[in-house]
Amino acid sequence: MTIRKLTLEISESLYQKLAHIANLNEESIEHTAIWSILTSLPYLTTKAEKLKGMLDNITDENLHSEIDLGN
Repeated sequence: MTIRKLTLEISESLYQKLAHIANLNEESIEHTAIWSILTSLPYLTTKAEKLKGMLDNITDENLHSEIDLGN
């Protein structure tokens, strides 16, 4: 398995939330952050794929006239 390094800058409030959960679970903040990302990926992938499918189905024929495209 290839390992990649990722450096993140996060807000203090997010850091504190991760630190709190990590402390409760007696895990590192890094482990907790990775676990949080991994458990969110299935939901976020499904949501993004559904949105992309909906956007891909937009045509000039079914586009509502109320939408301003900035032209």
